[in-house]
Amino acid sequence: PSSPVALLCSFPLTIYNAIVEYGEVPVTVARMLKRPLRIHVVGAEKEINFLDLFAEIGYLLPEDLKIELVFVVRQDMLPSHIQAKNSQDHNDKFLLEYEMTTNLTMGVVSGTYGVTTTEDRNNGATSASIDPNFDCGEAPDMVVALNAGIFAYESWRSVVQYLYQNPGVLGVFTDYNEYSGVHCAAIGGAASRESLRMNPFRSPVAMPVFSMNLPQFSNGFYYIFNQQELE
Repeated sequence: PSSPVALLCSFPLTIYNAIVEYGEVPVTVARMLKRPLRIHVVGAEKEINFLDLFAEIGYLLPEDLKIELVFVVRQDMLPSHIQAKNSQDHNDKFLLEYEMTTNLTMGVVSGTYGVTTTEDRNNGATSASIDPNFDCGEAPDMVVALNAGIFAYESWRSVVQYLYQNPGVLGVFTDYNEYSGVHCAAIGGAASRESLRMNPFRSPVAMPVFSMNLPQFSNGFYYIFNQQELE
């Protein structure tokens, strides 16, 4: 009971479950084109500290399904050893790149997801922005945001806008509680709101809540943007 493994494994298992439950179309497309399934994990400031655990995704999925998992992390939240690499001049598309398993490659890029517009810069936006279609290797098949809280940070606006503009990209979000999840999901329309459901791989330990009498768990609830079905 003193081991944190069950708490931390909620993160890779949530992504694994998202691929299995919601990724039938992007997986099929990736197999047809004989290329990896490309997944961008945005807002990964917490996940950057335990990247090795995400190898579990490769172990659990079929070996012939290749996965490219790209973590997008704000520059000011990068660990010091990665910040040092980020300050160097290099032409690598990733700050870090590992072959985690025979079918899973992991990369790390820094910046804020979505291109910063002139209006954003005039309003004081300073963080380096990245174009999801060019600065993260390749355009994604899936965008995953764990414990996102879309209403909490303005930077999520560019992620939502990207999904609006690219309806072929599947968006998978998790939230701590049902109340927050249903309101955040509503941004994506009725279909996204109706997609809200409890995550079977949520953290097994409830989080303390002082402002509302609702169950709250890390990765507690899923909701989906641009949900797709095979015809």
